[in-house]
Amino acid sequence: MRLRAIGLVVAMAAAMVTTAADAAMKSPWRVAESANACLVNCASQAEACKRVCPSSYSGPCLSSCDNQAQFCQQSCQRK
Repeated sequence: MRLRAIGLVVAMAAAMVTTAADAAMKSPWRVAESANACLVNCASQAEACKRVCPSSYSGPCLSSCDNQAQFCQQSCQRK
C-alpha cells in the first residue's frame, strides 16, 4: 500500500515537472503570437478609423488615426 502511494506521488511530481517544462518552452511562441495579434488589432482599428473620416475633413482625421495607430503599436511593444 505504501509503495503504491509513493509511486503515485512520484508519478504526479514527474507529470508536474514535465508540464512546467513544456510550458516554459512554449511561452516565447505565445508571447510572439500575442504581440502579432495586438499589432493586427491596431492595424484593423486604424483602417476602421480611416473609413469613418469625412472627405471634407480628411487630413486632420487621417492624421489622428495614424497617431492612434502609432500609440497602439507602441503599447503592443511594451507588453
